[in-house]
Amino acid sequence: MESALTLRKTAPPELSDESLAIHHVSILEVEFGHGALSTMQRAMKEVAAQTGVSYDDVMHRLNGHMYWVESTGTLLCVIPLPDNDLYLEIPEDFWRIRERSYSTH
Repeated sequence: MESALTLRKTAPPELSDESLAIHHVSILEVEFGHGALSTMQRAMKEVAAQTGVSYDDVMHRLNGHMYWVESTGTLLCVIPLPDNDLYLEIPEDFWRIRERSYSTH
């Protein structure tokens, strides 16, 4: 799991490839597997420690900056930071679009 998520300092090429279908998704629409979520939280704590931005701020900045690359299934998370953006890539096996339940029980 540790190597499944990739944290980059430069924008992944998918973000600028206009031939790819990239969909903006909300944090509310996404579910992460437990292992991916804990790895992501550890990575964001490390980002916070290295940048001086609070962990809560780092996590908050993810909201509104998540993109699903349809052809690869990858979820790209852009983390806007004061000096430099960071990019977290989550492979399709570690996340999914949340299913909406309309049950009333």
